[in-house]
Amino acid sequence: MTRDLARSVLRDVGGTVGRSDVALVYGGLVALGALVMVFLPDETVDAITAHASGNLDNMRARPVESLVLSGLVLPHPSNLVLVVSLVVAVAYTQRWLGRVATLLVIAAGQVVPSLVVGAVLTTGIARGWLSPALAGADDVGVSYVVACVTGVLVARVPRRWRWWYLALLVAVWVLPGVWLRTFTDVGHASALAVGLAVALVVSRGVEAAATPDGWRPRRADDRPHGWRRRRAGDRPHGDERHTPGTLDRDDGPGRPGAPDRP
Repeated sequence: MTRDLARSVLRDVGGTVGRSDVALVYGGLVALGALVMVFLPDETVDAITAHASGNLDNMRARPVESLVLSGLVLPHPSNLVLVVSLVVAVAYTQRWLGRVATLLVIAAGQVVPSLVVGAVLTTGIARGWLSPALAGADDVGVSYVVACVTGVLVARVPRRWRWWYLALLVAVWVLPGVWLRTFTDVGHASALAVGLAVALVVSRGVEAAATPDGWRPRRADDRPHGWRRRRAGDRPHGDERHTPGTLDRDDGPGRPGAPDRP
């Protein structure tokens, strides 16, 4: 039974990843770059990492370039394990939301945490709480995007497992910051918050679209104030063009709501 379940899960994961062009392209670019950097001299690797970093210095000089490149460069080949999580999470996000929405989620997961980290570092350095050397610290990798996308998927986890899944995300992306207290921990927490916010908005939108009255089903007694269905034999009044089952109005000449006539 367990073996059959594992085989079914792996088959579903493989099929989902195989149909996700966003996951394959993004994960492929990151993995290829990491493998190429393995064969480069350490000085070259350091130069590439410094150029691609999303730190304060680069954000001030080349904001768009640094935001894009920092999400494509891995700080160490050991981070390739994180690429597996990236590919699977992005694939399931695309399966749920589609290509365009997934690209927007990836962009939000990279841009928003980077800006939050930049704001925190700028404030801390200006007030003397942090070392000015942090303005040039390396800040590269896919962890912000992974934290965001895994947060989005909380809406797709069955209800009986959802709180366990959320606790796991908090343990991975938030709790380390309690002890380490690095600026990247701020980015991880921010990225997870962005993903959870997207999950909430999208899930509410799906619920609204599934009901005829938007946010909640319309009940039989949900009628506008003053509405009553005209019964057979009722004497019509007001606008004679009214038909049974419509709102009664009193807009005849000289009555409230009617246009004044000379």
